[in-house]
Amino acid sequence: MNKKDEIYDLLVSRMVGAQYNFGQRLSVKDLVSDTGASRQPIMAALNRLSSEGFVRIIPQVGCEVINPSYDQIADFYIMFERLEGLLTELAAARRTDSQTRDLRALQARILTIDFDEPRSAVIYCELNRAFHQLIHDMAQSPFLDARQNSNFDMSDFFINQAGGFNHFMADTAREHDEIIEAIASKSPARARGLAESHIGAVASSALAGLRKHRAAA
Repeated sequence: MNKKDEIYDLLVSRMVGAQYNFGQRLSVKDLVSDTGASRQPIMAALNRLSSEGFVRIIPQVGCEVINPSYDQIADFYIMFERLEGLLTELAAARRTDSQTRDLRALQARILTIDFDEPRSAVIYCELNRAFHQLIHDMAQSPFLDARQNSNFDMSDFFINQAGGFNHFMADTAREHDEIIEAIASKSPARARGLAESHIGAVASSALAGLRKHRAAA
């Protein structure tokens, strides 16, 4: 991995992990000091983050984390929900038996999570991403997959700004079962509807958390 990608991955992990907050100013000078990288890979990473919607680069001023309105975040989740629905629909039509077995095995691991354990959100987030990535692999659509992977990063960023995964992860984990059955039975329309409903539930929780967080600010 080159330095530009390394710095990009580091900054994305900080975004997703809520180490940076909405509207926070990011100083290139501080990032150089913090990471030990030169200015060039840091600017390349920030430009990439800007193109993906995580930050705004303001000429002659600097760079800051986005601070979207409630309506803008709601619009994002409509797009996120529909794209995940499309990928799951394609997965139901194109999956292999081996992939379906892998998806069931991954879900079995998710359902063993002790959601009262302090690190449960970290474990759930990792396994949940793997679950949805396997569905994307089933869909055999690399362009959609690349777009949705960036959307998952953005969604995780919003969720952690809204208070984290703990509010909904136990319920949404169980929703995976119906999605698996729709994929296994090669029912594309049902798979799409269940996936959209699944993401819609996550969106509702995230938006409620953001509204509460901003009301308290």
